[in-house]
Parts: sequence; structure tokens; C-alpha cells
Amino acid sequence: MANKKLYTIILLAGFTLFASTGCSRTPEQRADRIVEHMAKKLELNDTQKARLDKIKGEFIVKRQELITSRGGTFEEANALMRSETIDQARLNALVDKNKEQAADMVQFVFAKFNEIHDILTPEQREKLVSKIEKYKGKGRYHH
Repeated sequence: MANKKLYTIILLAGFTLFASTGCSRTPEQRADRIVEHMAKKLELNDTQKARLDKIKGEFIVKRQELITSRGGTFEEANALMRSETIDQARLNALVDKNKEQAADMVQFVFAKFNEIHDILTPEQREKLVSKIEKYKGKGRYHH
């Protein structure tokens, strides 16, 4: 049950960060669009924009780390599946490694969540939450 919650948190964080930005082509372009959209809608000042841009860069780096790690996980899982028998110790190590990576990602996302909170004024935070609530049930987070 706890793993399902953890997975859901990671999925939501990833979705809201990268997949909610419309027609941009690359993850970097999508991240740029998120920052531009937030800056415009929340009327961020230059200092706030710079701090948000720094966080965007950190997300892009973290995303690349996850892609690299995921490739290794798939290769190892495929090797286990192709083997005559499953090496339970290797499988357990793979599970533990992925749990650690998931916990690291959750910690990273919430640290950035905290930073974004600190960047925004109370009025901007309320505006952001209102926007999120408005589109929460519609499957549309990009307006």
C-alpha cells in the first residue's frame, strides 16, 4: 500500500512537471513553457523568475538521471527474465535500488515544492492553488 502511494506521488509530480505543458517538443521546451506560464499567470518578478528557472534546471538534470537509471533497471530486469531461473537476491537488490531511487525522487520533488512555496507571495500561492483546483478534475493542468 505504501509503495502504491509512493508511486502515485512520483507519477503526479512527474506528470504535473513535464506532461502538462501542451505541444512543446522536448522536455526542456516543456519546462521552459511551464516557467513562462507560471511567470505570466502569477506575475512573478525578476528575482522569482530567476529562482524558478534555477529549479527548472535542477528538474531537467534530475530527469536525465532518472532516464539513465531507468535504462539500467530495464536491462537488469530483462536479463533476469531471460535467465533460466530468477536469482532472488538480484531481484531483491533491484527492488531495493528502485525503492531508494523512488524515495530520493519524492524527497527531491518535495524539496523543490518547498522552494517554490518560499518563492511565491501568499497571494501568488493562492492564485496557483486556485488554478490547480480549477483544472484538477478535468484532466487539464496546462491552462
